[in-house]
Amino acid sequence: MGSDGQSIRFARPSFRRAGSLPGASVSSAMRDHAWLALRINSVVRIFITTVLFIMNITVFPPREHPLLCYTIMWCYAALNVLPLVLQWDRVTPFAAALVPVILDLVVITTVLTLSGGFPKDTSNYITLFDDLYFLVPILAAFQLYPYVTAFSGVASVAVYISAAVAAAPAPDWVYLITHAAFIAMSSLCCVIFSFFQRSRVRTIAALVQQRSVLLGQVISLEEDERRKISEVLHDGALQSVLAAKLDAEEISQAEPDEDISGHVTRLESALADAARQLRYSVTELHPDQVELAGLERALRSMFEEGSARGGFELDLACDIAGPTPIDELIFRAAGEFLSNIVKHAGAKRVVVRLDVTAARARLAVTDDGSGIAPGVLAARASEGHIGVSSQRVRVEGMGGRFSLENIEPHGTAAVIELPVPAS
Repeated sequence: MGSDGQSIRFARPSFRRAGSLPGASVSSAMRDHAWLALRINSVVRIFITTVLFIMNITVFPPREHPLLCYTIMWCYAALNVLPLVLQWDRVTPFAAALVPVILDLVVITTVLTLSGGFPKDTSNYITLFDDLYFLVPILAAFQLYPYVTAFSGVASVAVYISAAVAAAPAPDWVYLITHAAFIAMSSLCCVIFSFFQRSRVRTIAALVQQRSVLLGQVISLEEDERRKISEVLHDGALQSVLAAKLDAEEISQAEPDEDISGHVTRLESALADAARQLRYSVTELHPDQVELAGLERALRSMFEEGSARGGFELDLACDIAGPTPIDELIFRAAGEFLSNIVKHAGAKRVVVRLDVTAARARLAVTDDGSGIAPGVLAARASEGHIGVSSQRVRVEGMGGRFSLENIEPHGTAAVIELPVPAS
C-alpha cells in the first residue's frame, strides 16, 4: 500500500492491463488502452534514452556537467521501467497521459540546460538534442486524450523557446522560431491523430459491449424457446398422454364381464387430443412452416388450433399482397400473442387482423379476456419469461412499432407495425 493509500501491485509482464475482460465496458476498455499506451511509451523512452547515451558518449558529449546529465538520463530510464512491472489500480487514464508529458519536458529541459545543448550559434551547429521536443507530443498522441496531446505541444513550444532564450539571451531567432513552428505543426498532426484514435477505440469498445449484450439476449432467447417447448409439451400433449395411460390401466385391470366402453372412448379421445396438440406444436415450431404453407395459411392453422385449445371463438381476416421477408417475424409474434391468450387470458373471443402491403405490415390481435395486471410483464421477465420482450426487441430492431395494452371494458390488444423491406 502506497503512502497515499493507493494500492500498488506487481503486474504480469504484458502490455495488457491485468484483469481486463473481453466484454468489459467502454470505460474499462479506455483504461486498458491507456495502460497499454503508457507501457509502450515507456519502452520507447527507455530505447531513446539508451540511444542518446551512446551518442553522447561517442559523438556528441555534453559540453558541461556530463556526469550529472548521465545520472539524470539513467534515473529517467529506470523510472520508465516502473509501468512495466508495477500497476497502480487507482491511477486514472488522464493521469497516465498527463504525468509522463510533464516529466518528459522537465527531464529534456534539465538535461539540455545542464549540458549546454541549446544552440548559441547555429551557423555551425548540428541540430539534434533540441529535437527531442518533437517526441513529447508524438508520445502523448498514443494516449486517448487529444487535449493532453494539445497541451504537450503548446508546452513543448513554450518551454523550448523559454529555455533557449534563457540559455542564450541573444539567440538565432530565425532558427529558433522556425524550429518552434515545426514543433507546433507536428503537435497539430499529433492532436488530430489522437482524436481519431480515441474515436476508434471508443467505437470498438462500444461494439464489443454491444456484442456481449446481444450474446446475452441470444442465450436468453434460446432458454426461453426451450422453456416454451417444455411448457407446450407439459401442459398439452403430456397431460393427454397421462390421461390415456390411466384409461389404458383401467382397461387392462377390468374384469372379463366389466363394461369398458367408457374407458375405450376416453382413451381414444385422449390419444386424439394428444395427437392434435403434438401436431400443433410441430406446426408452430417448424422453422419452414411459413415458407411452405404461406403466412395466411400458417396463421389460420395456428389460431384455429389455439381456438380449439383455448375454447374461444376466432375471427381472423388477412389481407396480404404477397410473401415478404418479414413473414416469419409476423408469424412468431402472432404465436407469442396466441400462447399468452391460451394460457392466461381466459378469452371467449379473439379477433385477428393482418394487413400486408408492399410497404408496410400491420398485425392486430385483440381478445376479451382478463387483460394484463400491472407489473405482470416485468415480473415474468425477471423470472426468465421473455417471450413478449423478445418480440418487442425484434420488431423495434426492424424499425417497427410494438404495443400491448389493456382495452375497455376488458381484454388486451396487441399490435405490431413493420416496414416491409425489399425482397
